[in-house]
Amino acid sequence: MDLGDGVLAVEFHSKMNAIGGDIVDMLRLGVREAEQGFEALVVGNDAAAFSAGANLMLVLLEAQEENWNEIDLMVRTFQSAVTGLRSAAVPVVVAPAGLTLGGGCEIVLHGDQAQAAAESYMGQVEAGVGLIPAGGGTKELLARAMDHLRAGAGDPQPLVQHVFELIGFAKISTSAADAKRLGLLRDTDGVTMNRERLLADAKARALALARGGYLPPPPRPIQVGGDDMRATLELGVHLARRGGWISDHDALIGRKLAHILAGGAIPHATAVSGQYLLDLEREAFLSLCGEARTQQRMAHTLKTGKTLRN
Repeated sequence: MDLGDGVLAVEFHSKMNAIGGDIVDMLRLGVREAEQGFEALVVGNDAAAFSAGANLMLVLLEAQEENWNEIDLMVRTFQSAVTGLRSAAVPVVVAPAGLTLGGGCEIVLHGDQAQAAAESYMGQVEAGVGLIPAGGGTKELLARAMDHLRAGAGDPQPLVQHVFELIGFAKISTSAADAKRLGLLRDTDGVTMNRERLLADAKARALALARGGYLPPPPRPIQVGGDDMRATLELGVHLARRGGWISDHDALIGRKLAHILAGGAIPHATAVSGQYLLDLEREAFLSLCGEARTQQRMAHTLKTGKTLRN
């Protein structure tokens, strides 16, 4: 949709704005169209929910049929679409409001800036259905934590632990202000109190970026902690399981998440590329899709709308 003044908008129109192949294609096409004839791009809508996340039914059906190549392609395509928002030649402002969960949250994380409604309920909730964020959410939250480290924080362990708990416990913000506290929004992101003004505020923010001489940010290396970080995170998982706070399947998800946040099979602290972490996300997502307990969680959530702690 043309918002005027050289700003293009991409709107979602599906049930609960769940993300399927059509929405992913529209994101990619929207970026291409904006680069060819517009100054900026806004991703937002007037629905009650910005997006409730990926189309879980589609993932479950493919997993039950053991169509692993199809799931791999789905994840790769979504990763490409959201990272394409960051690398676009024009500024991209995402305007979340209401439920902004899973893949919807990952879209927000990859915009140049966000203009959020005050009543935005954001979270990476994939652990509740037996999965981990695989659309760049794990990678981006780790990268933001490491940005704080470069800004002066000394010990990376508390920062990575915060990201681990944010994803592992599927925390959801109670507002846009709470999303900033959790790290799902940045301090520089805007907040709109009147929902009816949200898209107008997002458009103004996008134009300000475009007219300020916008250039796409260069790819940045992401610091990871290696074996020491993984051991620390896995110890927390072990103690939580021994204490009866989490189930065996929760522990499996926690170990997969710790593996990604530590940088995979790396013996020491180093810097890795974003694509390297995206590959780790996809590998963990695919392996978890093959777990019977993950499929049980997905089926239970689709049937009841609640999470299953199996």
